Amino acid sequence: MDMLAPRVWVVDDDRSVAAALARVLRTAAVHVEVMHAPVSLLERLDRERPDCVLLDLWLGAACALDLLPAIERQPTYVPVVFLSAQADVASSVLAMRHGAIDFLVKPVEPGLLLDAVIRAVARARGWREAAANRTEATDRLAALTRRELQVFDQVVLGKPNKRIAVELGTSEKTVKVHRGRVMHKLAARSVVDLVRLADRARGS
Repeated sequence: MDMLAPRVWVVDDDRSVAAALARVLRTAAVHVEVMHAPVSLLERLDRERPDCVLLDLWLGAACALDLLPAIERQPTYVPVVFLSAQADVASSVLAMRHGAIDFLVKPVEPGLLLDAVIRAVARARGWREAAANRTEATDRLAALTRRELQVFDQVVLGKPNKRIAVELGTSEKTVKVHRGRVMHKLAARSVVDLVRLADRARGS
């Protein structure tokens, strides 16, 4: 597990079960917070983002699957691992369709629990890294003028200056000038650098 203290929220209305899950996670240097009601989870998500939510399927009379739309609407990806006392196939399929990392049956073996949480944390951090790269790339591209961005789009497609000039209705000399400005503004040393930047901006 990453030693930068992954943050995991355990949401279970059974206090003894929640405490047991928290103990297992803390053995792996995970920072754990325990909640016992769905409203607590939604209130916290308005202000904070965990690396993973370990969510019991039934919180009193409420089905935690009903929380998935609200979790999915969060601006930052929040991976969920579900827990249930029963192997409910229909619920597990629905949870996975909504992007849940795993659906575990209680009592869950510590190894299976940690494996699911590790995958969830890795997914969350990978998403955040990609989002940061995408933001950085789009911010850099925002420095280009409209015409420079048009030239950039054509260059990353591998088109030569002559072809770009025809498609943009300008001269090859003008395209060369814009291309030079694009390279300078983006601190690119080659077309490969431009392609990589375009990929980051697309999140690919």
